Amino acid sequence: MKNNKIIINKVNRNNNQISIFYSIEGEIQKYFNEKKVFTIEYNTDINNVPKSICVIPFIANILPIVWLTDAILIIDSIDEEFYNSIDKFKQGYIKMYPHMKFKGEIIAKNIDRNIQPQPLKRKGAFFSGGVDAFATLIAHISELPFLITIIGADIKLNDQEGIKNVSNQVEETCNSFNLNSIFIKSNFREFIKEHILETLVKKSGDGWWHGFQHGIGIISQIAPVAYNLGFDKIYIASTNTAKDNVTCASHPSIDNNIAFCQCRIEHDQYEYTRQEKINHICNYVKATQIPIKLRVCWISRGGNNCCKCEKCYRTIMGILAEGEDPNKYGFNVDKTLLEQIKIDILDKIIMSKQIIVFWKDIQQQMTENFNQLAYKEEIKWICKTNFNTINIRPIKLMNRIKNKMKALLHFQ
Repeated sequence: MKNNKIIINKVNRNNNQISIFYSIEGEIQKYFNEKKVFTIEYNTDINNVPKSICVIPFIANILPIVWLTDAILIIDSIDEEFYNSIDKFKQGYIKMYPHMKFKGEIIAKNIDRNIQPQPLKRKGAFFSGGVDAFATLIAHISELPFLITIIGADIKLNDQEGIKNVSNQVEETCNSFNLNSIFIKSNFREFIKEHILETLVKKSGDGWWHGFQHGIGIISQIAPVAYNLGFDKIYIASTNTAKDNVTCASHPSIDNNIAFCQCRIEHDQYEYTRQEKINHICNYVKATQIPIKLRVCWISRGGNNCCKCEKCYRTIMGILAEGEDPNKYGFNVDKTLLEQIKIDILDKIIMSKQIIVFWKDIQQQMTENFNQLAYKEEIKWICKTNFNTINIRPIKLMNRIKNKMKALLHFQ
């Protein structure tokens, strides 16, 4: 519906901060929060970055909304390389979701060709501290990539303890590997109403963040720094492999087609499973004696691993399957926790197809290495479990019914 419009009214730069003020017309107002400002803060000065590059983070984060609502985006200026790449990475979405329509229009008064003032051919790598991020780091350590960490994705902007802990972890990693870091704070998950956008993409079979926003949403944040500091390549770690056959907003068909101001993106380590990446990390630690503390948890405030969620569980078991001690990699593990993991996985947690693939990879590695593993009694159940039927175990089905009844009673 062409009565839907997003208009960029003003782009402010203030030393290390960018504020983008915008207005909205039409029904799509329901997808945005009331305060119409998109903000980013860097730990480096971006005052001299052209506004046509400063707007890239905002534009990238709203493009899926523009496409899916057939809206018009009106802007004063846009970087030429990024503008030319939009149709290319848009095709990645179209192929991923062929049953959905991706329309929309961008009206730009100026399309600017921007040349980096310092084409230093520096490399960068997005770094969350998790398995994927560390696997990418050690694969490209010879290139001395800048580690790029975004606050506002999994760590909320008001989680001061989490920000401090993540900052300390990244600083420790930089010191261990003799690297530099880029810190970004962005409200890119807060300026929109994610829960309402879920309804917009419901027929995709995926969620808004995982299926539509987080690839280009994360990558675009680095554009002003890439221009200012002379980056020519930035790595973003893969989550899946081609054989997983799952939808995800971070995918080679999308990420590898994003470009801005002479900088290219590489969707990295796509050929390796999560378990293979854990194997690479463990082997690297054993070979170099450089400690690695993983941060994989998406639900714990404070920037640490909760050791209570499925993602923590699968990482703990993945490390154990390699014959390593999870306590050396940022987790607190004992026999009591291992027993709780067994109960939760077998009786409580419902797994997606993607998560089941991860656990089957753990199972295979654990079975092959079993004679060399610690905690054999506590983990042997994994080798015997049929993960294809994990969600329909009788006790798990009964627990789901009980939880639904409790929810209904509570609602009444």
